[in-house]
Amino acid sequence: MLSLTAFEVGLFGWMALMFFVFFPAPHHLHPNDPVYWFLMQIGMIAGFFTAWPVNTWLIRSGLKEAM
Repeated sequence: MLSLTAFEVGLFGWMALMFFVFFPAPHHLHPNDPVYWFLMQIGMIAGFFTAWPVNTWLIRSGLKEAM
């Protein structure tokens, strides 16, 4: 649960930054635009890196098993 939350902070934080700062109205991103999906992939990478420290901590504390 905690690692998923950390992942979503990275992913949704990135997408919010893209939506409100880099593509403000009236040029918002839409799911039918290829740029949206490309930026979503970058957001997933950002989510991976925000979840990494949480997963490391959970594994070291014995709350989660390593894969």
